[in-house]
Amino acid sequence: MKHKTHAFAKEENYEETISEYMTSPVMSVPAETTIFEVSQLMSEKNIGSVLVKGGEEFVGIITERDLTQKVIGKGLDPKTTAVTETMSSPLITLNSDQPVTDANQFMAKHKIRHLPVTVEGKIEGILSVKDLVTFYANPRLRH
Repeated sequence: MKHKTHAFAKEENYEETISEYMTSPVMSVPAETTIFEVSQLMSEKNIGSVLVKGGEEFVGIITERDLTQKVIGKGLDPKTTAVTETMSSPLITLNSDQPVTDANQFMAKHKIRHLPVTVEGKIEGILSVKDLVTFYANPRLRH
């Protein structure tokens, strides 16, 4: 289920926040999940990333780019390779109340396309490059 609010404020200096564009809830898999299984999940749900859980904590993220570069590109067997072998870790996050423009700069700086988003220190969503396109396509921002 996607959570998108796209609130339109009356204030001129209002900056839309990450929480208005992030996808929530996040999809996650246990650390022992294989690349094959996570690929199937990503295909079924039409998503570009999945968080990896080690116990109760998120320990990494696996993305489409990880699948192509770290699995296929290196000739690994998706049916025997665990997500922990190819996931990106540690997670880099931003808080949901940050402006979307800050997230754009942050993602470009770190060369990431999927950003885990925190609410009160807990990961509650993902902001993707696709979400940024939605933000910048907003006619209210074209001045």
